[in-house]
Amino acid sequence: MVNSVVESTYSENNNFQFVNFNTMSDASIQWNSINCAFTGSKNVKFRYALDKGTRYLDVYVNGAKVMSDAPFEAVGSWGTWGETTVQLPFKSGVNTLKVVTTGTEGPNIDKITVSAQ
Repeated sequence: MVNSVVESTYSENNNFQFVNFNTMSDASIQWNSINCAFTGSKNVKFRYALDKGTRYLDVYVNGAKVMSDAPFEAVGSWGTWGETTVQLPFKSGVNTLKVVTTGTEGPNIDKITVSAQ
């Protein structure tokens, strides 16, 4: 993570940890060791929270930008978790995935799920 921080919120029965971007440009989160059996497009589901507006992230796979300004739409509050899915190219074997802010802070990201199409 660059210019990003892991934070927690606590509710009655839950403890949620998420990453909060701290700057409008060049803050990032990177996931390493995403293992794929086959080369091809995969569905990447982001679980995130965003109070209002739309925030955008550039997406990199294995160091190459594969998506510019991927939109993350508001889900209604910072305590509400929504999901968005994008299709990204992965190679067989170990991959990295990175998202980077591009002029606005990003949404709070809780987790990703990578699956076949």
